[in-house]
Amino acid sequence: MEIDRKELKRRARERMALTDPKFWIVALAYLALTTGVSWLFSFLPIHHTQATLTFFQLLLMLYTTVVQFGLCLWALWAYRQLDPGVNSLMQGFSVAGRVLLMELGIFVRIMLWYLPIALVLSIPVIFMLLNSVQAGVGMTALFLYLAALVATLIVLSLRYALSPYLLADRPDDGPSVPIYRSASLMRGWKMELFKLELSFIGWELINLLLSAGVTLFFLYRSGLLTPEALVTLNVVWLQACMEVIYSPQVVILSTLVTVPLSLWLLPYRHTARAGFYDARLVAASHEERPMPEMPPL
Repeated sequence: MEIDRKELKRRARERMALTDPKFWIVALAYLALTTGVSWLFSFLPIHHTQATLTFFQLLLMLYTTVVQFGLCLWALWAYRQLDPGVNSLMQGFSVAGRVLLMELGIFVRIMLWYLPIALVLSIPVIFMLLNSVQAGVGMTALFLYLAALVATLIVLSLRYALSPYLLADRPDDGPSVPIYRSASLMRGWKMELFKLELSFIGWELINLLLSAGVTLFFLYRSGLLTPEALVTLNVVWLQACMEVIYSPQVVILSTLVTVPLSLWLLPYRHTARAGFYDARLVAASHEERPMPEMPPL
């Protein structure tokens, strides 16, 4: 079971280039609605108590989840050449309750699988550590345990990755049906979607290097990367580094430097995933085993 990733990505580039307004305008609007709003909140002259911070962080998380659904909707319409506009980013608010309940349902299902698996995998690691094995063996076991946890999260996330597109196609089905349909559609196809997502890793690394370069520049300007400072490596040095890294100018500039590439990469990834969703629907319609009723293309 395979999907031609090169052809799928070619179609995604071709179809997002045909959108009006252009894809980069939509991506810029998305960044303004998410990262921009987050920055605006952080600069508001309000009394930031712990309760206030928790409330606004929760509110921002819910708001961002709905806007992310709007980006999925834009990508799906772009791949199907349905002339999506910037206002598609706000369409999720018309079904915000269903979007949030769906995401909550996905989170609960992932945790219900993840926690027992993590517990079972931890038993041999704890046994080895308690029996005073060699340091190298213990570190290897711990590394393998962490890698297994990451792999488990990836597999579980891929299981429900198509839920937003299924909800976008049939919002009247409610928040639960897309979750079950995504699990059915992704059965045996998780590796294909993983390889598609992995094919973008090079671009993500470029953004990471650009952001890290800005951060390292400010650390160097602050005198925290000189040979004398690196010799100390104490708690005071670490706190000073954290203050520089999380200072407003570093956070803003390290994010802004990634914007030019993100204006292309963000819609590209989402349109390619929307193409995977459509390709998976076509493949499911030709499979012999019974599948749940799928939305029309």
